[in-house]
Amino acid sequence: MAWLAKKRFPVISLSGALERLDKGNLKPGSIVLTIDDGWAGVMDRALPVLRKYGFPVTVYVASYYALKETPVFRLVLQYLFWKTKQVQLSTSSLGVPLAPVVRLASEEEREGVISTLMEYGEAQLDEAGRSELNRRLAERLGVDYEQIVRSRVLSLMNQTEIREAMKGGADIQLHTHRHRLPVDRDLVKQEILDNRTFLEPLVGRELRHLCYPSGIWSKEQWPWLADLGIESATTCVSGLNDNGTARLGLKRFLDGENVSAIEFEAEIYGLSELLRGCRAFLKKTFQGRTVPIETTAESFLN
Repeated sequence: MAWLAKKRFPVISLSGALERLDKGNLKPGSIVLTIDDGWAGVMDRALPVLRKYGFPVTVYVASYYALKETPVFRLVLQYLFWKTKQVQLSTSSLGVPLAPVVRLASEEEREGVISTLMEYGEAQLDEAGRSELNRRLAERLGVDYEQIVRSRVLSLMNQTEIREAMKGGADIQLHTHRHRLPVDRDLVKQEILDNRTFLEPLVGRELRHLCYPSGIWSKEQWPWLADLGIESATTCVSGLNDNGTARLGLKRFLDGENVSAIEFEAEIYGLSELLRGCRAFLKKTFQGRTVPIETTAESFLN
């Protein structure tokens, strides 16, 4: 954020960017900041930094765990098995479809146990049951479950925090209720309606912008989203947006701790987009042909 401010990039709101794209008067280099899911850390970590620089932000909120106010089951489960130093787990009296004692010595063994527990928890238990399962697993794995709950590191903003984030300038938008968007018209409608039913009373307005959960989407969903009044939908596809970009297929760049400063700058200045275009051109031009590197480069430059 400090770098964007120093370089004087125009950071604008999502609605403002879309309006200017439609009118054809969007300033070059304009940037929209988005945050997915609505983690509790948005309140005490992200928003203070954004306010410091006067940057607007859109926060796409998945509402199931915001409503339940419990840590995200899947992530807690993965965290427990990552954190533990135990090399085996006793499953007696847990009621799970595993052997009485399972090994955890290898990553493959742990992943197999996690997968079975996830499937069981999501198919057979309600939210209270999933929380209790994680609590009992944490006890046997020697991990402090109460610290996970207290720290809220794996929890989403609650209703009060969502209201406060909105009042603090965050543009709260849709991210589905259960963090999924199946390729099924009725299920898509249910996810959007459930998400809206929870969020709209908190922010006091109609929500018309969506981020695809987990970056999974299909063009088949676009007519269904349009019928639901969705005006834009953000993907996890890398790239820049212009007048020709489908509003239900907006591109973006995902920043994170794994992204170096030079990679970040290359994306912001458009160099990475240029390189992606070059690769796509070369792949299309020479697909199925064996071409010497010097010929490829010469053909491209010519």
